[in-house]
Amino acid sequence: MKRIYILLSMLPVGITAQSFSEVQTSLNNFYYAAADIADMDNNGTLDIVFNGAIDSDGDGNVDSTYNEVYQNNGTTLSPYAGLGGDVTHLGDIKFMDYNNDGLMDVISTGLSYMDVVNYKHYRFKNTGAGFVKEDELPGKIYGSLEVFDFNHDGKPDYALNGTQYFDGAGFRNTLDYYRNLGNGFAMTENWIEGTQNGSFKVVDLNNDHLLDLVIIGSDINGSPVSKVYMNQAGVLTPTQDLEPVASGKIDVADFNADGFQDMVVIGRTENDDPYFAVLMNDGTGTLSPQHIITTNDISDMSLNIGDLNNDGYYDFIISGNENYNGVVKTYIYNPANQNFTEGQLTGLTLLGGPGLVHLFDFNNDHHLDVLLGGFDWAAADFPSLTKVFKNNSTAANLKPTPPTQLNMTKNGSRFNFTWSGASDDKTPVNALRYEITIGTTQGAQDIAKYVVTTPSWFLDLDPGIQNVYWSVKSIDASKVYSEASAENMLGTAEVKGKSQLVIYPNPASDKVYIKGEKVSEAEMYSMDGKKLNISLHADQSIEVSHLPKGVYLLKLKIKNEITTRKLTIK
Repeated sequence: MKRIYILLSMLPVGITAQSFSEVQTSLNNFYYAAADIADMDNNGTLDIVFNGAIDSDGDGNVDSTYNEVYQNNGTTLSPYAGLGGDVTHLGDIKFMDYNNDGLMDVISTGLSYMDVVNYKHYRFKNTGAGFVKEDELPGKIYGSLEVFDFNHDGKPDYALNGTQYFDGAGFRNTLDYYRNLGNGFAMTENWIEGTQNGSFKVVDLNNDHLLDLVIIGSDINGSPVSKVYMNQAGVLTPTQDLEPVASGKIDVADFNADGFQDMVVIGRTENDDPYFAVLMNDGTGTLSPQHIITTNDISDMSLNIGDLNNDGYYDFIISGNENYNGVVKTYIYNPANQNFTEGQLTGLTLLGGPGLVHLFDFNNDHHLDVLLGGFDWAAADFPSLTKVFKNNSTAANLKPTPPTQLNMTKNGSRFNFTWSGASDDKTPVNALRYEITIGTTQGAQDIAKYVVTTPSWFLDLDPGIQNVYWSVKSIDASKVYSEASAENMLGTAEVKGKSQLVIYPNPASDKVYIKGEKVSEAEMYSMDGKKLNISLHADQSIEVSHLPKGVYLLKLKIKNEITTRKLTIK
């Protein structure tokens, strides 16, 4: 395969050093850790959950597996809840609202110092006051977790990749898919061939609203593997073999703002040489590597993406080991030249791998701060540290504006959502992401709430679900969320000729008339979603005198499309 190279200058004109300062927290110093970040308690600040091990007796040796959730009050991070004694390290952990109750639950995998033979996989329910272990299952080590809605039913699924021991069969690498049933999960074992010491992402690469998959890592024989699987009618089908990479990480963003998700890959080749590339997406899901040339040999890498220099475009940060020293580097995207430049940093402790790095807005100032964990190779006893660093930038970064034009059509049980009208002061519209929230009642999120990379989506819902309310938030490259769009009543938005449709009188007391469009079916619902007994007469009138005073929703079928109106009965 022909290689395309991106040369890095050290500090071009217009790029200044980025300054960070440490935030004092109550974080434990985690070894062999993974972490995830979300607003666990819905207070508007981002909290953190850790999977890892600690030095519990302070003798300088890691000796105890420990997982904990830390609560963010906007100023510091404090212990909120431990996840009990049966927890894991050398694995992964994710926040995930698997029961759609608005509270972020937790899933994790790995092994414990108390039982290094049996790899475990746990699901912890968020009760609002803490976490309760609901499920204990066989797990994996040297692996990773990803959360997504593969079958578009609104319920978050997840996949678990890594190494697992099967009694009598030895070790296997599998990537297993856990489909959310609403009252449990159905597991598809070996959904695709898995890897260890690698990474995978589930993302829509060609904007067809179907989720594709990219995976790197080592196969069971230790050989590097890198593959693209495109979603063809619900089946993941291998379509591209990338340059084989193991012991690495990948992350996803639309770097050039063309509306399609690109990818960063960093790791080791089959000859144990360093591999560092940005894979640009041509819009069909075909990824073309553009190799970044550096003189550095970095190993045990961690990686995360976000806008670090406040220009609206995605950059990325890496941490790892360089010649037996800890290293943290940033790579800044230059939209004019469509290449990356190594940035300069001050104030960060240089921690090496195996560790972690995350970009998140710790204090809601619209600038990305840094969560960093790993070994301090410069210290005599090589401790593993966990730290948060505040971004000292004072440059303005406004919230994006929410979408203003929401539209939904319904065909059978499929709800098709589209929106437009969002903008940002820095991030191009094509590079915005969106959080879509859908519920059965006003303001609820009991059907779905998650982030998508396109300004449209669809859900295949239970046929019993007829009425939905939905809104959308825009997300810029600094991971700043807009306010929610105006909620679209019932979600079934506009039909042709809406301006000609008249419902009168409104408010009504005895009878309602529909004028301007021929209605084939009519249904009425109370605001709590209960279907009411009404009849549509030949003169397109509906008797409402039997209904109590209040506000109702009237759903009308016109030319095989659905529209809704709010109706007040006095």
